[in-house]
Amino acid sequence: MTDDQPEQPVSPEIPEESPRPTLARRALERATDVAVAVAGVAGGAAKTAVDVAGGTARAVVEAAGEATAVVVEVAGDSARTALELTSSGASMAAKLAEGSARVSAQIASETARLAAQIAQEAALQMAQTYLGKSTMTFALPESLINKHLREMAKEYDFIDYVTVDCDKDRLLVVLDGHHERLVYTVTLQFDVLECKVSHEEKFLLLRLVDENLDAQMREANPLANFALRQVAKRGFKIANKIPVYAPMVQMLDRLPGLSQEGPRLWRVALHESHLIDLLNNRSWMVDKLMSLSDLSVLPGLSILKDSREMLIRLVNQFEIRSMRVMPGRLEVLIGINTD
Repeated sequence: MTDDQPEQPVSPEIPEESPRPTLARRALERATDVAVAVAGVAGGAAKTAVDVAGGTARAVVEAAGEATAVVVEVAGDSARTALELTSSGASMAAKLAEGSARVSAQIASETARLAAQIAQEAALQMAQTYLGKSTMTFALPESLINKHLREMAKEYDFIDYVTVDCDKDRLLVVLDGHHERLVYTVTLQFDVLECKVSHEEKFLLLRLVDENLDAQMREANPLANFALRQVAKRGFKIANKIPVYAPMVQMLDRLPGLSQEGPRLWRVALHESHLIDLLNNRSWMVDKLMSLSDLSVLPGLSILKDSREMLIRLVNQFEIRSMRVMPGRLEVLIGINTD
């Protein structure tokens, strides 16, 4: 063969059929059968597992439910027990707290009361010490004097009403009375010459400086009463100049504690008169102390003022040193005897 001649195409060789595909197919078929069997077994196993799992789950749930019920019941009992214990403990604690509070309040009250008593005793001692060295003036108002004298006048049938007006060292006494149809008013004016108060003597020395009588008849005409008043006024003046039969002397002699010391001089023995009852009644002094606005006039008064009992203890020790008649009042000088 030369180079100029074309090459002839070569036909591909067809290989002979190999036995491997048949083996592979068989293997695949067997594998498929095995897979189907396995799948069947697996499916049965899975179903069984599911059934078992479901039964187990139900059992677990039921067991859990029973256990939960038991736990809940136990927990409920425990809670009730704990609540009861807590309630009992709280009740006990409340009782203890209440008892402690009551005891504390009682102790505080007793302490405060004791402190108040100590303060009052100290204040009383301060007032006693002050009045043992100094004096204090009390004003006995004429309104209280008149109230006392009007009660006294009820004992005398010839006195219906009495009025005392106080001026500086002067007393104006007005006596209203009656005798059958005769109604009269006696007016007496005194100068206070001496006012002595001591352990030995307690008296007033008075000088009568003027007297008047006004009289009229009940159910009489005005003209007759006018004439009667003029005659009574002049006759009273004249009659009183007669020492023995002076109507004014006859009247005053009937009053306790009054005695004539000389011409127009009268002595009032306080121990024998009704006036001493008023002076010995110290309640008006207690009222005066309680009504004072200036508490600095007496040491300790600011504390004693809160207890009337303590003021009574103080006032019961008062000793009247002297008295003086002043406008609208009777001034009483008091102190305390420390001997």
